[in-house]
This record gives sequence, structure tokens and C-alpha cells, in this order.
Amino acid sequence: MRRAADEDRKRRREIDAALGARLRAIRENHGLSQADMALKLGISTNQWGRHEAGINRVPASRLLLFSQFMQVDTTALFAGLPTEQGVTAPSAAGAARPASASIADAEINEGSSALVLRIAAAARELPEARQRTLLAVIRALKAEDEG
Repeated sequence: MRRAADEDRKRRREIDAALGARLRAIRENHGLSQADMALKLGISTNQWGRHEAGINRVPASRLLLFSQFMQVDTTALFAGLPTEQGVTAPSAAGAARPASASIADAEINEGSSALVLRIAAAARELPEARQRTLLAVIRALKAEDEG
């Protein structure tokens, strides 16, 4: 029983760290410092830094404020994050769509710009054929961000 609890805590830390890394990447893509972001959210810079590091969990209300301020769909914050060992969070369409519905998710990571994240969130709502077309656009934007 103790081993299962330890594994559960480890998974939670992995999710918190992955979410924090995604929040950091989005903030940096907007050219904001941790102090700027903390000020916008009404918290201390130290607290925001702990969220980004995955040390402290981010409250849902704060995630909502963050996504509104950064103009990022809240589902994009969680898409592709680990939920259980070897399993990733589903797209916004969830169980109503097959696993192939998250084609765009495979190309998105925490280094993606807010624009890329918004396009990917929109892509998840489209039929698979249209997702493939948008995937080419997402790859090009991602390459631009990295280059």
C-alpha cells in the first residue's frame, strides 16, 4: 500500500513539473519575467517560481487567470501532460474521439509559442484530415520559434 502511495506522489510531482515547465515556456514566449507574471496574478514572485518549478501546485483559479491573460486555451495547458505512467492527458474532445484525434499534440511541447498552442487547441476540434493539414503549419511555426 505504501508503494502505491509513493508512486502516486511521484506521478503528481511529474505532472506538476511538466505543467510548470509549460507555464514557464508560455510566459517566456510572451517576454514576461516571473515578477511580471506574479504581479499580473496578484501573487509573490517566489510563489510563481514555485509553480513553474512544480514545487507548489497551481490552483485552478490561477490557471484560469493565467490562460486568460496569456490568451491560451486552458485545455492546451494540459494537453499531452502525463496523467499516469505511460498515459497522456486527452485532447479537449476527450473520449468522444479516437486516439488519433490528438495528432497535433504529438508535435507540441513546452517550448511552443502561445500562437502554436492556440492553433493546436483549435486543431483538436477538427476532423483528422484537417488536423494533418494544420500539423504542417504547426511544424513550420515550431521550426520558426526554434530557429
